[in-house]
Amino acid sequence: MARFEHDTQLLERCRAGDAAAWDVLVLRYRRLVWSAIVGENLRDEAAEDVFQLVFTSLFEHLGSVRDDEALPSWLLTTTKRHCWRTINRIRKERAQSLSLDTGVAQAVDPEDEQADSSAIGALAERQLVRDALERLGGKCRELLEALFGAAGEPNYALISAKLGIRVGSIGPTRARCLEKLAGVLSRLGYDRAMDNGNPRVDDETD
Repeated sequence: MARFEHDTQLLERCRAGDAAAWDVLVLRYRRLVWSAIVGENLRDEAAEDVFQLVFTSLFEHLGSVRDDEALPSWLLTTTKRHCWRTINRIRKERAQSLSLDTGVAQAVDPEDEQADSSAIGALAERQLVRDALERLGGKCRELLEALFGAAGEPNYALISAKLGIRVGSIGPTRARCLEKLAGVLSRLGYDRAMDNGNPRVDDETD
């Protein structure tokens, strides 16, 4: 497995003009950005436009991204803002095409913003847990993904056979791995991605 390169290292390479590093960064976060766009109910050309705008904004602000470790949150916030602007533009165009005489485009409802914030937070949480698991690596990553990534109750016998861990050791090992994961999440500046002591591991984790 190739060595995982932290966002900080990738961003430094991007700032130095390394095109390969930029490709890796886009590939790493394209799913997060697309999920946020789809969550705002944008599709087709509008979604493509926002996707391009988000990464164009990142490229233009590479030198001013203050906290490299907070890049997922930066991308989500930027995506949300571009989505709102695009939604307002579409609403304005539709209002004009229907010859509405209000003269004002319908703005995004503040209550909608509050409702969407929880969805955006969940996306950020899943991305941060994926990043933390990637940094954790090794048996801990494999065990936590096996325990929390599959639907339904985990099969300890299958996990034991797959990972070569005695069934009786899975519980203690799980506790140690969760503690390590919590430490990684804390270093990422996010300490709420644990649900009653269990990580919310997305089954799409690579």
